[in-house]
Amino acid sequence: MTKAELPPESELKSQPQGAEPGGPPPESPPCPPSEGVSGPTFPTQFARLFFAAITLLVLYYSYKIVKPYLIDIFLAFVLYITVRPLHRGLTKLFFGRKVLASGVACLILALFILIPLLTLVSIIANQALEFSATLKAGLKSDQLWQWIDAQTNLVTGYLKDLNLPLPPEQIKLESIVRTILARASEFIYHNAISLLKGFTFFFMDLLLILFVAFFMFLKGDDFIEELKKLSPLDATHNEEILQDMESTIKATMWSTVVVAILQGTMGGLGFFVVGLPQAAFWGTIMIPASVIPVVGAALIWVPGVIYLFFQGFYAKAIGLTIYFLVVVGSVDNFLRPVLTRGARATPAIFIFFAILGGISYFGMVGFILGPLILSFLQSLLQIYQKTILAPARAPAAGPAPPPPEKKPAVRSDGGP
Repeated sequence: MTKAELPPESELKSQPQGAEPGGPPPESPPCPPSEGVSGPTFPTQFARLFFAAITLLVLYYSYKIVKPYLIDIFLAFVLYITVRPLHRGLTKLFFGRKVLASGVACLILALFILIPLLTLVSIIANQALEFSATLKAGLKSDQLWQWIDAQTNLVTGYLKDLNLPLPPEQIKLESIVRTILARASEFIYHNAISLLKGFTFFFMDLLLILFVAFFMFLKGDDFIEELKKLSPLDATHNEEILQDMESTIKATMWSTVVVAILQGTMGGLGFFVVGLPQAAFWGTIMIPASVIPVVGAALIWVPGVIYLFFQGFYAKAIGLTIYFLVVVGSVDNFLRPVLTRGARATPAIFIFFAILGGISYFGMVGFILGPLILSFLQSLLQIYQKTILAPARAPAAGPAPPPPEKKPAVRSDGGP
């Protein structure tokens, strides 16, 4: 090849080393896998997007399949977290036989739930029907109106003695009371019948919950570890979120539920001792009322005290007031801090709105799910504060100051 036939010098320099002039360029080597990835990766961006689309589609239809049983699965998870110490103790007792320990734990749960529930449902339904029949009979007879007139005259006498304004006479008290009591009687009767019918469906749901809890006792820890591997968060953040969720579930179950049941039981017992009608019914109503902050169980027992006072049982009214303030109130003041030890400190007003909002959106399961979501939000905000806000607010590190110059030591005799 003559000099005139040689390609320009710029083209020679642009060709890769080892390639013949004028020939096709050699193929570029494949991209090395990302650091820390041991398996094959997605070859193209389209493959990554295709995998994401397929995954979202499968997740959506998986959610549609499991959606009717999500509440049962969640309640099984709550029981698993709450009773896990008992299951571990039973596993040690049965020399590591997890299947036997899981079956015994589920049997204990079934007895612990069904025996009190069957008793309460029977008492509530009977007393609700009896109360409804009493109201209907009172509406037809004159005894109820005689009692109402007597109480109205008593209140009017008090107002006159205190020189307070009296209610206008044109108010038709009888028609108002008749309407309220008639509707209350119908409401109680229909709900008592619905309570008896709905218990069958609850029993079937309970069997499903215990069935799921049985497998959670067997493989629950392994399932949680797999969830940690799928999480893109740091391991410390995963542990923090899981610990907060576990402490919230335990605090909600042991403090809120246990304290509410104790207060309702003790309240019903106090009503029974002083002779208030339908004591078990009102004690059961006191269980959800005791969850309300500030007011709590007083929403139920204060009207009971007022009823005794207007009936002329002043000693019983005073004794019932002392009983609720001292004995029943001590359950909330002393037992709740012990049961919530180790849980995140959350203002009572936030827990109140979390419970109300959870119940209004999720139903009765929101009693636990509402505070759990609130705890999850607190964990995320704490992680955000530590990982994003704290580094951003930290002062920028400037250049390190130069080391101080070392001066030669001066000898006392004047020498170097």
